[in-house]
Amino acid sequence: MVPVATGLAIGALVRAGRRGERGRGLAVGGLVASAAWVVAGVVGLVALGSLLVVDRDGSGRVTGEDKMVTGALQVGDCFNGFQGENVPRLVTAVPCARPHEGEAVAKLRIPGREYPGDAEVEKRADHGCDLKTEHLWKSRYAADLQPYVFFPSRSSWTLGDREVVCLLRYTGSESLTAPLGRTLDPSLRLWHELAPRDCMVKWDEESIAQRTVPCTEPHRIQVFARYALKPGPYPGEKALDRSTDRGCDKRYLKVFRGGREPDLLSTLYPSKEEWESGHRTAVCLGESEKTLKRPMLPPR
Repeated sequence: MVPVATGLAIGALVRAGRRGERGRGLAVGGLVASAAWVVAGVVGLVALGSLLVVDRDGSGRVTGEDKMVTGALQVGDCFNGFQGENVPRLVTAVPCARPHEGEAVAKLRIPGREYPGDAEVEKRADHGCDLKTEHLWKSRYAADLQPYVFFPSRSSWTLGDREVVCLLRYTGSESLTAPLGRTLDPSLRLWHELAPRDCMVKWDEESIAQRTVPCTEPHRIQVFARYALKPGPYPGEKALDRSTDRGCDKRYLKVFRGGREPDLLSTLYPSKEEWESGHRTAVCLGESEKTLKRPMLPPR
């Protein structure tokens, strides 16, 4: 509206000057108000620009301490500024070597033209971030990491915004002073990374990452097979359960022929979201009711 107001005010000044009509003061006031709006707009744009960029080195790592819009965080940026349980609109980006509360660990885009609704956008953002950040369950700080997502609103969607920022917030008592990618524990495996002859003391139901131990140390669980599932559309949980049971039973007969048999068999297979992301692995486990100190599987 500023250009319109400016044009009208100039026109009024010219007309008042030629005809000697009243309204010159109002026209001047209109010009002053328009100029004020222009100045305010410029100041606003400068302020907004300062919230979208931070000082970075040649490799893109944050070097200073700057306020910025949460949605402008880049993958690998560390930050402070959480207050309560909601994702803040503004955070303070800091180098990851300094104490910090959280890290932007992944980004993804939600496809589609029509806005699918608040609940559906949040659901897709949650699922997408879960898959992109699952490797960080192998962090030694995993028990103290809480996932958050920053996703498009209805209004930003209409402007073309489709980007989701995946965040992890650290809630432990120690100071987090390193990128999460540098805190991974080599003894932890995601379920689909488990390989034949991997041994575990127990299965952790609270985590998708399981701690493996040398099979000469006390343990009760050992992986006896791993195989690829047939490609194609997701067959459903019941169908996968039946097919992996058959697949593991078949391999069990071959692996444990003439050897000590486990007391319990179990299978692992992908969820629908994991299947659609490309996981096609089944894992077969044998479990003993007693603690073992040598491999359950017979020698190769």
